[in-house]
Amino acid sequence: MTDDVKVDVRRSGRRFEAEALLDLSADAQTIWETITDYGALPSFMPGIRTCRVIERRTLTKTTEHLVVEQHGEFRFLLFAQAMTVRLNIEHLLLRVAEAKAVSFDLGLFKRRAIDVFEGRYELTPLSRRRSAPRTQLRYTAVIGLRLPPPPAIGSVAVRQNLSAQLEAVAREIARRSGRPASASTGR
Repeated sequence: MTDDVKVDVRRSGRRFEAEALLDLSADAQTIWETITDYGALPSFMPGIRTCRVIERRTLTKTTEHLVVEQHGEFRFLLFAQAMTVRLNIEHLLLRVAEAKAVSFDLGLFKRRAIDVFEGRYELTPLSRRRSAPRTQLRYTAVIGLRLPPPPAIGSVAVRQNLSAQLEAVAREIARRSGRPASASTGR
């Protein structure tokens, strides 16, 4: 089982900035294949029902651009709201996957709820030994809302959802690497 993932969330008005660091017992290749396996996300990522790559373009030998559409739900306590998001994603092979929402519909609120969503995974190998590979996975996100959430609920909801998703990613990486799930976390 993974240690609890710690997500640091800072709020400034209607904007949230989140960061998490995971020290994973896996090589960068396995982590990369997990976080960029968009078709498989619904099988292990909470809140995602479908995910499909609409477009994929190779830009250079190590970079590519994707357009990805996800359908799912945003959950907080007993509240669940359907959502659809279309993302522009840039890959820098085995190093960075950066996503920016180009459209975001949150059920009843449609396009009025979210101004900006950007998420970024960065991989840093810590040990390349085959017997004990370690890689740091850093996740950052910026979420800007159009409607102001109640004071304490916004940060808690962002932290709760990102923690659940990153814990699921860590478990899937451990499963794919054939190792017991464990992640040291920071932040």
